[in-house]
Amino acid sequence: MIVYVNEKYLDENEALINVNDRGYLLADGAYEGFRIYNGKIFKLQEHKKRFQRSLNELKISYQIENEIEEIYTKLFEDNSYTKDHELFFYMQITRGVAPRDHAFPKNTPKAGVYAFLTEKKINHVAYNNGIRVCTVPDNRWARCDIKCISLVANCLAKQNAIDNGFADGLFVHDGVITEGTATNVCFIKNGVLYTHGATNRILRGVTRNFVLDLCKENNIKVVEFPITVDKLKSIDEAFLTGTTGEITPITHVDNITIGNGQVGLITKKLQASYKEYLNKYFY
Repeated sequence: MIVYVNEKYLDENEALINVNDRGYLLADGAYEGFRIYNGKIFKLQEHKKRFQRSLNELKISYQIENEIEEIYTKLFEDNSYTKDHELFFYMQITRGVAPRDHAFPKNTPKAGVYAFLTEKKINHVAYNNGIRVCTVPDNRWARCDIKCISLVANCLAKQNAIDNGFADGLFVHDGVITEGTATNVCFIKNGVLYTHGATNRILRGVTRNFVLDLCKENNIKVVEFPITVDKLKSIDEAFLTGTTGEITPITHVDNITIGNGQVGLITKKLQASYKEYLNKYFY
């Protein structure tokens, strides 16, 4: 696979970074993941805006211009992909190379940029039949709204879920369900969609926001207010939203069956609206 590293396009086995890059030493950087449909980047401007916001919040001096599109196009060509490939584009920007110190470097280093483009197919079994998830303690830092490359807490939560026979985990903070380990989560009760508000406790998902727009188009009422764990038994439907999984239904949380244990009608309606949008604008 050909990747991009600091202005160079190289085979992944030849790509090198300085060991003093603060992204490697301190996870001092931000990232974005983009879904590619028919060779086109999904919601590019929304991703770009969030990427810049994360960099600004981390006080990394880097202004995003057209490099996302340019790097993506070059990687698409160099890796001989076609529009038939289901692709995922990843890009991260770090503060750059400097002696290890918790304080920011006095002389601003050149930011480090890394990107790759790889095949990533949607999990159709999960998409069509739903998944079982578990609750996990939300012990992450309090700035989940920043898409930071420090994800070890998310990785531990995901692995904990897998080790216990679940597909994923839902973070719980003070009894409140915040989001998934790499997704946002939505619940349906009496035809109303509930999801955690866009605070510092969740990442403001591009797919999440798109799904909320689809709700408006389908006259589905949205309440940006979190669900507590003790309310799960009364929930009719639930699903995750994310870049690579789109809308993934949830059939069980811990030992609780959501609704009748099948993919709900509103969830299916939103999945269909999602596909209609893609067919209209990407195919």
